[in-house]
Amino acid sequence: MATILVVDDSAAVLKIVRLALSSQGHKVITCDTGEKALEILKSDASIQLGIFDFNMPGISGIELILETKKIRNQKAFKFLVLSVENKPEIISRALVNGADAWMMKPFNNEQLIKQVTELIEKDASL
Repeated sequence: MATILVVDDSAAVLKIVRLALSSQGHKVITCDTGEKALEILKSDASIQLGIFDFNMPGISGIELILETKKIRNQKAFKFLVLSVENKPEIISRALVNGADAWMMKPFNNEQLIKQVTELIEKDASL
């Protein structure tokens, strides 16, 4: 199973994601700001997947992806962006900047688990 970092300024979203993914055996680390996320990423090399909120105060989801790539220069690290936004130009910008997948909020746990499984298995098959 994977070690996953979830970053969202909503405590409810953090709890939902943590419960859904830990029920599948994943180790889930949560925090509520991009700044805290970068500190965690610098200190824990076991993290394989980042689930980042698109709209956060301070460091946005896209900025967090770009900063993470400076810390983690490895193709194996995957990014899933969560957002209430569904504008094609915003989704496209996230994907161009390194997001591997985009998921709309609200989402159901089955969707989340399926997407995370696909991202992790995609990496394992390389």
